Amino acid sequence: MKIMYKFLLFCFFALFLGCKSTDKLEQTYSVNVEADGVLDGVRAYIMRNDNGRSATAVDTAIAMGGRFLFKGEVLTPEMRSLAIDGVRGQVFFVLESAEINVVAYKDSIQKSTVDGGDNNDIFNAYKSGYAVLIDELSALRKEYASVREKPEEIERIQERNNSLREELKNFGFNFLLEFPNSDFSLMLLEGITAQQTFDVSKTKEILALMNNDLLSKNYNKIIAQKIQQRIDIASAANSIVVGEKAPDFTAPNPDGKAITMSAIKGKVTIIDFWASWCKPCRIENPTYVRLYEQYHDKGLEIISVSLDRQNQKQRWIDAIAKDKLTWYNVSNLKFWNDPVAKLYNVSSIPATFIIDDKGIILAERLRGRGLEAKIAELLD
Repeated sequence: MKIMYKFLLFCFFALFLGCKSTDKLEQTYSVNVEADGVLDGVRAYIMRNDNGRSATAVDTAIAMGGRFLFKGEVLTPEMRSLAIDGVRGQVFFVLESAEINVVAYKDSIQKSTVDGGDNNDIFNAYKSGYAVLIDELSALRKEYASVREKPEEIERIQERNNSLREELKNFGFNFLLEFPNSDFSLMLLEGITAQQTFDVSKTKEILALMNNDLLSKNYNKIIAQKIQQRIDIASAANSIVVGEKAPDFTAPNPDGKAITMSAIKGKVTIIDFWASWCKPCRIENPTYVRLYEQYHDKGLEIISVSLDRQNQKQRWIDAIAKDKLTWYNVSNLKFWNDPVAKLYNVSSIPATFIIDDKGIILAERLRGRGLEAKIAELLD
C-alpha cells in the first residue's frame, strides 16, 4: 500500500492550493473522529498541505473518550488531511459543508475510513478502485518470489504486471470517465495535469464531459481555467517538433508596432530567444550578425524575441543597438512569462528555431558552429 499512499500524496498536495471562492454564503462542517486507543488530551489537526514538503494546521481538536470533534465554516470543498499527535501518517478527505465521520486506526492510519459529503463518497470510490490494483500488484510480487524456477509462470506474471501498471497509469482518467461531475473529480483532474507530462487529448475529453453546473461554480472556475492553461501550454509544447509547422505569433517591436512571424517572408528564418541580461545570449549575438550579413541577400531572416522585463525596455533597446541586431526585434517585456516563450516551450536561453518559407521547423536549439553549418547547408 506504500505505492498507493505516495501516489495519493503526490496528487493531493497539488489540489486546491490558493483557490478561494467569491461566494458570500458561509457553510459549516463537522468532522467527527473515532480514534480508539488515543488518550484523552492528545491533539488532532486538520491540515492544509501547502506543497510536497510542508503543511499548516487549519483546525485543532483535543481527544475526549477516544473521540475528536472539529467544527467550522468552509466556503469551498477543499482537500485536507487529518493528523494525530503520536500517530504516523495522515488521512486524506474532502472538507466540505457536511457531517463527516472518520474512523481512525492509530496503528495503521492508512486503513482509516471516511464517510459523509458527496465528494467523500466519490473520493472513497477512487481510493477503493486504486487499492484493488495495488493489492493485485503486491500479490503478484509475492507470487513471483515463489515461482522463480518456473519460466512459464514468470512470463505470465510479468505480462500481468505490465498490464496492471498500464491500468494504474490510466486509472485516474478511466475513473473520471465514469465520475466526471463532482468537485473531487475536478480536483483530481487538476492533480493529474500538475504532473510534468499528461495526456492532453484525454484531459480535453474529461473536461468536455464535466457539466456546466460543476464548472460554473465560482471556486471551480479558477481550477478549470488552470487546467485549460496547462492544456494550452502542453499543446503548444507538443507542437514544437522538427518537421511540424511552427506556431505563429505576434509581438511588439521597440516602437510598439505589432510584428507577426508568418508575415516575415524569408526563405529561411531564425527565431532567436534572448535577453539583454543574458550573457550567453550576448556572446552568441555576433554569430547571428555574421550569418545575417552573409545570408540575408540569399533569403535569411531573423526575428529575435527578448525576455526582458517591463522595466528593462531601454536596456533591451540599447542592447539591440550595441550588438547591431539590425533585423526584426520583438518583446512583450514579460520576462519568463512571455507568451511567445511559453508558446515555444522555452525554459532557457539562448534558444533558436529554424523554419523554412512554409513555416516548417527545420531545426531547433542550435548554436555556434552547429547553427552556422545548418544555415550554410540550407542557403549555400
